[in-house]
Amino acid sequence: MKQSVLVLFLFIISFQSIHSHHTGSSDSPNATARFVDPFTGKREKPTNYLVMTQDYYQSTRENSHLFTTTAFAEMNFFDGRFALNASVPWNYYQQRGREDAARIGKTYLGFKFQPFFDLDKPYFFVIEGSVGFPSGPDTDRFTGGNYYTGSGFIKLGYLYEKWSFVTKIGGLNPLSRPQPNNLQDNDGIPYYYRKPSASPPEPEYEFKKTTLISAYVTYYLMQEISLFTGLLYRNPYNGVDYSKEKDKANPSYFTEASAGFSWNFSEKYNMSLAYRYPLQRDREYRLYQSAWTFAFSMEWGSD
Repeated sequence: MKQSVLVLFLFIISFQSIHSHHTGSSDSPNATARFVDPFTGKREKPTNYLVMTQDYYQSTRENSHLFTTTAFAEMNFFDGRFALNASVPWNYYQQRGREDAARIGKTYLGFKFQPFFDLDKPYFFVIEGSVGFPSGPDTDRFTGGNYYTGSGFIKLGYLYEKWSFVTKIGGLNPLSRPQPNNLQDNDGIPYYYRKPSASPPEPEYEFKKTTLISAYVTYYLMQEISLFTGLLYRNPYNGVDYSKEKDKANPSYFTEASAGFSWNFSEKYNMSLAYRYPLQRDREYRLYQSAWTFAFSMEWGSD
C-alpha cells in the first residue's frame, strides 16, 4: 500500500511537470545555489526534482556493510514557497558469517514551506516536516519500525559571496506506541482483536524523541562546483528505538563530521559526494566505521 502511494505520487509529478515552476529561474546567486545537504544529498529549499541517493556504511555495529539506496521526489507549488515530497529507502546488508539480506525501509511523505523573505534574497528560512509509516511486522521484508514517526526541522541559510552557511534544528518523534506481541505476529489479526493467550514479551526498546542538529559550510569554487563540510549531532544516540540497556553500547549522543563536493554539470543535473566520519571511535559502540553518500538529482520545470 505504501509503495502504491509513492508510485501514484511520482506519476502525478511526471504528469504535471510541464506546468511546474523552476525555483532556479532567477539570475541571483541565491536562486542558482543548490544548497545540497551533505548528510542526505537532498536540497534544502522547495524544488522540482528527483534524487537517487546511495549510502555506504562500512563496518556497522553488526559487523556488516550496509548499502542504502533512497528514491526521493519533490514537487513545488506557489513559485517555490511550498513543496510536497516522498521517499522510500532500500537496504542491503553485506554480513559476516551470515547470508546477505535486503529490506525495504520506512516510507516517508513530507512537505517544505518557505514562509518569509523574498526568494531572491541571499538568505532563506524553511520549515520541513514528514510522516514515516509503519513498516509492518514482516521483518524479513521491511525495516524501519512498525510505528508512525514524525519529523520536523527549521532550516536557516545564508549566502555571502562565495560562501553559504546552513543550520538545521529539529528531530524525530514517535507518533504511535509499540504494538504488543502475543507471539502471533504473522497471523494477520490486529493485536487489539486478539484474546491475550499469553503475556507479551517485555520489549527491549522504548520510544524516545530524538533531537537532530546539523550545520555545514559550502564554498563555491565556481557556479558549477562547490566544496562543503559539516557537523551532525543526534541525541539520543540510538534514535527513536532507544535500548533500555544502560551500558557503554548506548551512549547519550552521536556526532558525525562530513566533507565533500557538489557538481552542477548542467542546468538541471547535479551530483554530490560526501565522506562521513563518526566522531565516537570506540569499537564497542560506534554505529559504523565510516560512510559515503553519493547523490544524483534531476530538476525539471520551465525557466
